[in-house]
Amino acid sequence: MNDKKKDRFERVENAVEHVRKEFDESKDAGAEAREDVREAIEDVESRIDKLRKRTEE
Repeated sequence: MNDKKKDRFERVENAVEHVRKEFDESKDAGAEAREDVREAIEDVESRIDKLRKRTEE
């Protein structure tokens, strides 16, 4: 995979991690909302991993 594609994935992963951190630190969100967001983030990360693997082939 070329550096440009690799950088793109790194930027997306960094953004997802930032969202996770900000939301986890949020005092306004309830436990159920936190769990929903956590699951959504995990789904996004899974999709990113699958896309990365397809682009590496």
